Amino acid sequence: MKIIKWIKKCPVFLILTVSGLILALTGAIGRFSIYKDYEFHPVKRPFLALVMEGAGKGTAPWEMAGNIGMGADEFPGRLFAMFQGGSDGQSIDGWKEEEKAGEEESAKGISEEAMPEEGIPVEEAAGEETSASMDGEAAGEETPASMDGKAEGEMNALTRSDGGEDAADGIETEERTYEFQTVTEDYFNDAAFIGDSRTVGLFEYGGLEERADFYAKISLTIYNVFSELLGKEEGTGKKITAEEALAQKQYGKVYLMLGINELGTGTTETFMEEYKAVVERIRELQPDAVIFVEGIMKVTADKNAEDPVFNNKNIEEKNAAIAQLADQRTIFYIDVNEVVCDAEGNLNAEYTIDEVHLKAKYYEIWKQFLLEHGIER
Repeated sequence: MKIIKWIKKCPVFLILTVSGLILALTGAIGRFSIYKDYEFHPVKRPFLALVMEGAGKGTAPWEMAGNIGMGADEFPGRLFAMFQGGSDGQSIDGWKEEEKAGEEESAKGISEEAMPEEGIPVEEAAGEETSASMDGEAAGEETPASMDGKAEGEMNALTRSDGGEDAADGIETEERTYEFQTVTEDYFNDAAFIGDSRTVGLFEYGGLEERADFYAKISLTIYNVFSELLGKEEGTGKKITAEEALAQKQYGKVYLMLGINELGTGTTETFMEEYKAVVERIRELQPDAVIFVEGIMKVTADKNAEDPVFNNKNIEEKNAAIAQLADQRTIFYIDVNEVVCDAEGNLNAEYTIDEVHLKAKYYEIWKQFLLEHGIER
């Protein structure tokens, strides 16, 4: 009887207590599945913190349903779909929405309706049409873009000799390299950008959303870049992966920036094995495109000093490896850190909302950097 009376007197306290226990239990259950990549500490960051951080950064508790054969769309938690769109990557890639909103007036941005939960739409904005749709049956068939992709890519890297004869005719030729040059914004009319939350920010605030196609998502990694649904098929509206999108439409340039979320996973060697495989696949699907492999943007001095994983030493190590892929003919390495870092080589603290992501108005610096690093072949 005393317990019942106490419950009647303190219903809110009881609800909070029970809810806390349920969330803590959820964190404990998901510690080695959906929250496995989140930082955990029994005192500083207990199980409840994992759930709260996950909810704020896109990892929803009901994603554990996938581990027992229940799809996320079927789980009752679908009612809270505003948090859907989590990831298998590290938690570093979350957004502080209240801080981001404060910067929106200084950039173009896009409406929330323009970005579905699962990723950025494949369709070009302002009514521009994308390539023809691919049926479900034809999706598995080899497309012209992927046939003999390697051979075509190698031929594209060759130039004519001084006499104007083609290498295919047996005349001696040389492989020409190219230098960066300044271009105008229409340079991006046939460009595709692939990346994590930083590329999402470029889409939202860089002013290129009506020109280029973006296949980007918060917490995207090199390991799931071709498995996540990042766009929609023209006509049918079917959700498709970046790999499927690249198979359907040919681009003149493909920009790739991934790596911040992978810092706590594996080694630089294992990261680069997957990175090279992704670049090779892009080349197969886009034999005529210039591929820009972008250096991972650094973090601030404070973040660098306090974080044993997400620090600039680890970023520089991966960037040095990524740079090795460039041949200055068909693959080019560009590093936006040249314009967003301070004199000490750390991300400029004035440019960031959370020591990792740029404030809305500073994505213009990134865009200008891209305009000054175009390649015309």
